[in-house]
Amino acid sequence: MADARQAARSAVVLIVLAALAAAALWADVNAGYRSISLEELGQVIAGTAPQSLAYTLVELRLPRVLTALLVGVGLSLAGCLLQGVSRNDMADPGVLGVNAGAGLLVAAFIVFVPAGLVPSAVALPVLAFAGSLAVALAGWQLSVVRGASSPARLLLIGVALATGLGSVTSLLMLRMGDGDYAFVQNWIAGSIWGASWQGVAMLAVGLGALALVALRAARTLDVLALGEVAATGLGVDVRRSSLGLLAVAVGCSGLCCAVGGGLTFVGLVCPHLARRLVGPRHRVLIPATILVGAVLMLAADIISRTLIMPNEIPVGIVAAVIGAPYFLYLLAKA
Repeated sequence: MADARQAARSAVVLIVLAALAAAALWADVNAGYRSISLEELGQVIAGTAPQSLAYTLVELRLPRVLTALLVGVGLSLAGCLLQGVSRNDMADPGVLGVNAGAGLLVAAFIVFVPAGLVPSAVALPVLAFAGSLAVALAGWQLSVVRGASSPARLLLIGVALATGLGSVTSLLMLRMGDGDYAFVQNWIAGSIWGASWQGVAMLAVGLGALALVALRAARTLDVLALGEVAATGLGVDVRRSSLGLLAVAVGCSGLCCAVGGGLTFVGLVCPHLARRLVGPRHRVLIPATILVGAVLMLAADIISRTLIMPNEIPVGIVAAVIGAPYFLYLLAKA
């Protein structure tokens, strides 16, 4: 009976979160100088809208809005997986240094590769993903003590890697011109610079596949939460499963870094909020986390575009303002 009530409650929460995400999506589409009515949206879909309206919606707003939504989905999913694998409530891609690894390679590319030699639209996503993967694997290896990964050690190593790599990135930025410096600074702050239909397609396909893998591994995550000894006793290959889930998390964060820059705190806050709403079972927690991430990033995007119009605040700064107090709250409780 209790399980049935919990399942019904979780279903209601997921429906409400989906409705909030849809409302936030529509509000973000309308954020700006010109709002778009449902009738005008229908005209765009039917192909009868004025060219200026179709261009504003299809080429400018929709790629940006969908990118924000998908980045929220990917980072929140990455945070949920990292917290599940490490059994550490404060794990997220930014805290573990994954974003710093991506930022370092992006900065190195701008400093050392001559302009025009390699298209940045191709190189930057690849380098961001490679940097994320390299730092994640290094942090995991360094956290292993006597054959077992230590969650506390993983967090401390991640913070050390993030600090060290961030310092090297700052040194590289001193060699940049004003334009490149501003670009990398905005990237680190979390600016959705890669908002294009190509970026949306890459995120949708990549994150869709990774989310399916994560959902299939929901039971494994539940077992890993019991600890390595208990998980091994229940027949789970802890090291192999952990590395596989870590790869999924790094894949999510790397894709998001490629188009959204060094966004932080999204992967930290969203799993905690979702856990409070639906409980710790990952079969429900993962969809709830994804929806919370979508709502958070869409809300941050609305604020970043409208708060000081016509200027724009990097969306990562808005997300950090929302997430930083919650991070301090978690530290105070630890």
